Amino acid sequence: MRALEICAGSRKSRLENQKLRQGERLIRKADHAEGAGANEIAAAARQATHATGGATVRPVELFAFESLGPEVERDWDELADATGASPFRRPGWIGAWWNAFGEGTLELATVRRDGRLAAVLPLRRHLGALGSPTNWHTPEFGPVASDATSLRRLAHELLALRPRRISLAFLDSGSETATCLREAAAARGFRVLERTLMSSPYLEIDQTWPEYERSLSRNVRGDAKRRLRRLEELGALTTDVRDGSERLEELLTEGFRLEASGWKGSSGSAIASQSRTEIFYRSVARWGAAQGILRIAFLRLDGVAIAFHYCLEHAGAHYFIKGGHDSAYSRYSPGKVLTHAMLSRAFSLGLSSYEFLGGEDPWKLRWTSSVRHRSLIHAFRPAPDGLLEWTVFNHGRRAAKRAAHVRPIAYLRRKR
Repeated sequence: MRALEICAGSRKSRLENQKLRQGERLIRKADHAEGAGANEIAAAARQATHATGGATVRPVELFAFESLGPEVERDWDELADATGASPFRRPGWIGAWWNAFGEGTLELATVRRDGRLAAVLPLRRHLGALGSPTNWHTPEFGPVASDATSLRRLAHELLALRPRRISLAFLDSGSETATCLREAAAARGFRVLERTLMSSPYLEIDQTWPEYERSLSRNVRGDAKRRLRRLEELGALTTDVRDGSERLEELLTEGFRLEASGWKGSSGSAIASQSRTEIFYRSVARWGAAQGILRIAFLRLDGVAIAFHYCLEHAGAHYFIKGGHDSAYSRYSPGKVLTHAMLSRAFSLGLSSYEFLGGEDPWKLRWTSSVRHRSLIHAFRPAPDGLLEWTVFNHGRRAAKRAAHVRPIAYLRRKR
């Protein structure tokens, strides 16, 4: 009887050791997964955990490239909700951007811990380089990560792949993401180039509306109220804020017409000037309306819209994305009157910030002096092709700057 117990115990021990080794092999295999789907990666993690019989060697942390689909989109949204990520880092925004502007292949660099998504970074793969799916319609960009550990793992695994170049645009220059990317690049010998793309004004709402108004210059405060009075002399003036739950397409058409009525329309920079741009903003609006974060605001005179704001509102922040006004009312500055009304609304709702986004336009700096710096970071691999591209990006840009100053002078000399 004793011999049978010893024999059974030995078989049990051998089986447990076999399961443990199998689990470790699965973990190592999953650590280098590429092109896998969310279900496959989660299944690998569950299989690895089950194979160890509960005797976890270490947390099952898997790095992989995944495709955007229903499962990973759900996981991404859940992670974004848990971490308070901005709308611009969510699958709804990225998907709308890619459908309108995407070229190459959209891939999601992910880190999963015990099957759960811990970090995700959307990337565009094109001609051997990895880049952010961004352009000048992107207010800000970055990964969504549950903690610093998963963020560092994401950065180091990306650089370990040794792509010719990694380019991430519209990153917060002082963010942990930028720091992790710099550290990973240094550890792998990548050359880094970095520059500020834009500085986006914002207002932190940490005082009452009367206190904020008193902090404004007398000229700004007085002019906004004077313009308001002048418009009120023309008829009934109302501020109309919609969430897109009704008549969305009709409201967007009305707003885009206003945005194109001034200089944006004549210069070709209005939303309606390019079909891809209009497709993008309509797609974002549909997504935002479904999520309950879209805010379309109009300043109406006797019911007729004379100014328009296209915004998102999420997690206590108001994001002003696009705006415009009827050029026939330019002398009354309806855009300024609407901005004043929307700022007042943000204070009354108890929001935490009003994000003007975009660049340091003079009209925005009348309302605030605070800015968020958005940077472009390039990392070039330590190989002949990476060095060549670094040289072109680095010295080519400097040469272009010099040429911009030298050529006009040379032209004037020839004219003499």
